[in-house]
Amino acid sequence: MFTFHLSSHLSSPVRGGVALCWILLAMALAAQAQTKASCTFNFFAPTTPFKLPDGTPVFIDPVGINDFGTIVGHTSPPTAHRGLIRFADGRVTAVKGTKFLMARNDRGTSVGLDWKFRGVLVHGTTVTPIILDVNNGGVDPFGINNSSTVVGFYVNPNLVGIHGFKRFNNGTTHTLDFPGALATQPSSINDNGAVVGDYNAADGSLHGFIFHNGHWATLDYPHASDTFLVGITNTGKIIGNAFLPGPHVRIQPFLYENGTFKVISVPTSGSTPSLMSVSPKQGLILGVKDNIPGDPAFIAKCQ
Repeated sequence: MFTFHLSSHLSSPVRGGVALCWILLAMALAAQAQTKASCTFNFFAPTTPFKLPDGTPVFIDPVGINDFGTIVGHTSPPTAHRGLIRFADGRVTAVKGTKFLMARNDRGTSVGLDWKFRGVLVHGTTVTPIILDVNNGGVDPFGINNSSTVVGFYVNPNLVGIHGFKRFNNGTTHTLDFPGALATQPSSINDNGAVVGDYNAADGSLHGFIFHNGHWATLDYPHASDTFLVGITNTGKIIGNAFLPGPHVRIQPFLYENGTFKVISVPTSGSTPSLMSVSPKQGLILGVKDNIPGDPAFIAKCQ
């Protein structure tokens, strides 16, 4: 399924970068063929130097990656309560004042949640609350690009409705509501300002979306019951996870490029791998073998 909608809530389009919306509009007419992606995988152990007071080892649950291979995430088990950064050389550091880290740009700025579950920007040891110039009761940031534009979602103070947002580095905020959706949840933004994520339809199903220059597009993996888009590169490659129905529901990681869905086959057995994010320039794909603490994670390059 691939449909296109015009945005009704933005008075002027977001400018800059590739005119991705028109590329997507042309792709809507193309057959959504499926093929297998050509990938190289680099698996790593999510170990850290930290332990719980009883000696239980603490692992990093990886969530976001930048073009330098720096990974951000949080502690597993979650009782350790700390956002973590894993550098390309394997060093892991805890970030004081944070509970979760979700994404990091190439300038060393991360987004996440503090101990009070408030959305924050993190640069070095400085943790700054994310303030939206809209009426909200809580901010969950999920993506940040190299211009420090942040995307995520917020809820109203009365806890009615989940709305996406796009917050520019000057503090200006645009609400992102997919037309007719019950909830809109952006997950990633590239350096051209294109946003991907998922939305809840009226029937409760989850669909992937793309938003750019004031235009919306739905992108669903063929025959999937639910589609989650988790990352987009500067060249428009999109990665995500699809839930495929059957006797046993399974997760299918995929890459979408130039009108074609490409299956990402992770070389693991007896596991349910899923993709977490992708870096904007290098296209480094972060994924996990399973949702079991200590299980290997991976960085992949796919075409």
